[in-house]
Amino acid sequence: MRRACSIGRVLVLAALLGLPQAGAAQPGAAGGRYVQGGLVVLPGVGLSVGYVGPRSFYTVEGLLYADASPPFGGRESSLQVSAGLGVALRPLGVLRTIGGASYAYDVDFGLRFGPSLFFASRTSRARKNQQFSLFLEPFLRFSTRARSGRIFFVEAGTQRPLLRAGLWFRL
Repeated sequence: MRRACSIGRVLVLAALLGLPQAGAAQPGAAGGRYVQGGLVVLPGVGLSVGYVGPRSFYTVEGLLYADASPPFGGRESSLQVSAGLGVALRPLGVLRTIGGASYAYDVDFGLRFGPSLFFASRTSRARKNQQFSLFLEPFLRFSTRARSGRIFFVEAGTQRPLLRAGLWFRL
């Protein structure tokens, strides 16, 4: 009986090793380092670039984003530049690790903090004192791997710019 159990375990282990890796289709599921770059919108338009290091259960990241609002409809033009360091939890990574579930996407719930500089065309003295600030931003990111192997992301946060989208490039 013990011999049959041992042979059964060896067969199950061999079958599991022969299966394609479910994590290979996951955006950054196997870890690695990526450059995240893309466009940002709301309230203006701009660019973001940074580093993302995804792991099974979390990501470590540092991003720089700039957002400019042109003077439409009598509004003042403005520019905001922010740099944030943060982490994000990956709940689907837990499900992948525990249950071997396969998803073609990932969801990250994160928090970033850092400095921000705000410049406006019509700046009063009171506003000049508010050009520099520190922020703490919760964010939600959705990422997926396309058939081409590229990883796309869409992100929403509370710090200007509010919406971000783009690609991850492996380092």
